[in-house]
Amino acid sequence: MEMTERPRERQEGGPAGLGDPFAPAEPGGGLAVVAHGPYSEALPVHGMSVEQIRRCFGDLLDLDPQSTPILDGQEARNDTVVRAGQVLLFTRRAGEKGTHNIHMEFAVRRG
Repeated sequence: MEMTERPRERQEGGPAGLGDPFAPAEPGGGLAVVAHGPYSEALPVHGMSVEQIRRCFGDLLDLDPQSTPILDGQEARNDTVVRAGQVLLFTRRAGEKGTHNIHMEFAVRRG
């Protein structure tokens, strides 16, 4: 008895039909890299402003509301619109701890 194998039909896309993870983003695909500290995600943010991204993904990326947005290496405004394929980085200047100034006074007592 001879066993014959049938060729398997080729499925389009990657696992579970989710598409090719190595294919370049299509202009309408909407993915851009958004990063803050150790967090970095390819997110569907095409056509969104920096402020909208901050509100929608702030919890996911642990975004500081005072962080500075950097889009493709240039400082961006909150109304700047992000396109597919761009990189948006939220950052704070080194050594910047918070927005409050601490003022300390010392009194010297003399005998």
